[in-house]
Amino acid sequence: MLVKFILLMMISSLFVNSSLAQDGDSQFSKSVLYYSIQKPESSKDNQRFKITFSDPWFSRDKVHHFLTSAFLSGAGYYFLYEEQARSNSFAKNGGFGFSISLGLAKEVRDGFKPQNAFSVKDLMADILGTLVGIAMVSDL
Repeated sequence: MLVKFILLMMISSLFVNSSLAQDGDSQFSKSVLYYSIQKPESSKDNQRFKITFSDPWFSRDKVHHFLTSAFLSGAGYYFLYEEQARSNSFAKNGGFGFSISLGLAKEVRDGFKPQNAFSVKDLMADILGTLVGIAMVSDL
């Protein structure tokens, strides 16, 4: 199992340096949804939460999301199964929850950033990477 984890790390490092993206990857086109959320301490200040569906499916950013999620789910599984001696199903669920919660938190943070937006496609890459990471290191 440790060998699978090391292989996952090596494959991840190869793909992170690949250049699948175009230069304008971080720019979003016109289909961005805005939701106003008022700050509790001030009635004048509004923050906008943005969601986008217009970013490309295949880009360097999606590769990073996929590989990071695969690594985090594999690391979470490994920690719970090998270090904490938990059951296989507990370790799978724990690794999945760990990776998805971090990916979701990052997307929510992006939704509030002025030059960014919550990307549904990034979240899909996170989910797919999590599933692949668990499948690679777990005892199916």
